[in-house]
Amino acid sequence: MAASVDFKWLQWAMRRVQYRLGWPGMVLAALLAATVCLVAVWLVPLQAEVAQLQQQLQAQEAALRLHPQPQRQPVSSPEQALAHELAEFDARFSGIQQLPDELGVLFRLAEGHGLQVVKGDYSLSEKKQGSVRRFEANVPVHGSYQSVKALVLDILDALPNVALAELGFERGEAMENEVKTRLRLVFFIRKRAA
Repeated sequence: MAASVDFKWLQWAMRRVQYRLGWPGMVLAALLAATVCLVAVWLVPLQAEVAQLQQQLQAQEAALRLHPQPQRQPVSSPEQALAHELAEFDARFSGIQQLPDELGVLFRLAEGHGLQVVKGDYSLSEKKQGSVRRFEANVPVHGSYQSVKALVLDILDALPNVALAELGFERGEAMENEVKTRLRLVFFIRKRAA
């Protein structure tokens, strides 16, 4: 009996609100209640996402405190920025002193692939303008095509200042497994000593 009295009281309260607000007011109240529900439904997941992003940010800040990044010095003019970038670019090239070591790497890689290196031609050229020299090495090698291909890829990987300028193949007879290959490699070397 108490439940029916409460239900009747609820009906009476709803009719009274409806009478006071009218249909437009009731629609507005329903829209307001729906908006509150939608905000609550959207806001809870957003709060969890914000908390997760804050944790990630704190972890990144902690990592930066442990391993700080070198600070770049501000550059005041475009000329200074260009000079700084050119200096960084020049620093990537090795000097003439490292050339024998780089040639040694080339010959060790060829030997590691089972290729026979025949006597080659070498020349150093320099233009007046620019900050690098060109050391050209014409290196004939004898071996299988797969070995030569692997050698070229290894050279370009191991020596970033080397470019493959020319690659020529010559096969004697059709049944031969070995090819005579002519590699023309260009070693770019810094003019100035570091």
